[in-house]
Amino acid sequence: MENKGSMSSLEEISKTIRIFIKHLKLIITTTIIFTGIFTVAVLYVVKPKYQASSEIIVNQKLDKDAQVTEQQQVQTTDLQLVNTYKSVLNSQTVGDSVRKKVGNGNYKDSSLSVTTDTSSQVININVISHNAKNAARIANETAKVFKDKIKNIMNVNNVSIISKAHESNQAISPKKGLSVIIGFIVGIIVGMFLSLFKEHNDKTIQDRSFIENELGLVDLGVISDIDMKNIKKQIKRK
Repeated sequence: MENKGSMSSLEEISKTIRIFIKHLKLIITTTIIFTGIFTVAVLYVVKPKYQASSEIIVNQKLDKDAQVTEQQQVQTTDLQLVNTYKSVLNSQTVGDSVRKKVGNGNYKDSSLSVTTDTSSQVININVISHNAKNAARIANETAKVFKDKIKNIMNVNNVSIISKAHESNQAISPKKGLSVIIGFIVGIIVGMFLSLFKEHNDKTIQDRSFIENELGLVDLGVISDIDMKNIKKQIKRK
């Protein structure tokens, strides 16, 4: 039974492969079309996105005479407040001030995200925009505005900008090479699907083996196609 099942599976696979070979031109055509569509979309339709990041660190100033235990307590408190600092950076108060400085259109065209390390007081300000220059400018302005406003909001007296954002001409999306590969794969899949669909809906008899193997009928012979126009002409001549 297992041998029969494996033979049947091999026959199905072989049949499917023959269908793909038969419709190879269709598969190649769809592959070229979809690869071309994805390539054009990546190069001329989809706007590239750029990212810029600035880094700040927030801690409290201590007197030189402060004991080690007190310093450790302050550092622990600063680490616990990192999530609060993230909320302030994402707040409307900071956002409105940055919007006024960079312009409403530029600010709307960007997205801001704030990330931190659980064991570090460093806060990363990441900005993504369709314009590389705007991304760097918004990241830096956000750091400056936060530094100015956090003094009044939480009475924090020591915010340091340790890394300014710089303009980068290397787009983070779309990934051109990856997009072309995806288009190529999609084209092949669509071509294979269309081949199977076309074969499934093809009800014509292609050869004698179809009659005997698929329909289980006996092949009694072949009747040639009769052209009635030629027959009528021959009758008139006689």
